[in-house]
Amino acid sequence: MGWNEREARRHVARTEELLSGLDALADTAAREQALDALHALAEMYGECLARVMNLLDESARSALADDELVGRLLLVHELHPETAEQRVRRALADVPGVTVVSAGEAEVRVRLAPQGCGSPPVEELARNVREAVACAAPEVDRVETEEARPEPSVIPVDALFRGTSPAASPQPAGYR
Repeated sequence: MGWNEREARRHVARTEELLSGLDALADTAAREQALDALHALAEMYGECLARVMNLLDESARSALADDELVGRLLLVHELHPETAEQRVRRALADVPGVTVVSAGEAEVRVRLAPQGCGSPPVEELARNVREAVACAAPEVDRVETEEARPEPSVIPVDALFRGTSPAASPQPAGYR
């Protein structure tokens, strides 16, 4: 039986903590040897993963990529079957008030339009977008956000006065 999502996240956090601790090792030779061993192990696992991905059909590759832990591992080894644009659009597809204008590895441009009461302010929405893009497509260099212009009113106010002549519009007594 494998890890559930909670156990996987806990293990990822523990692994990141252990890797960060390597930099604090006073013994430079031991630190370098540990880092070299980790790089060799990661390369070997990456090669194994690439061979597994090559044996699978598109549906199976997509199912593996949808798993949070496996999807991140595929990103590390540049084996993820989706492009950065596809991952960004999928990550932001269900976020209310967010429209992806363009997405590529160099830049993602997003238009933000908070959806009224209860929706986060633009700054928080922009921060959420940046975090979602960093998670889905860490290779993206920059995320640009812009606030959407307000939608025009259904009946512009000046349209209410079109076609009315001064004679047809009664003026208050003080304006005659």
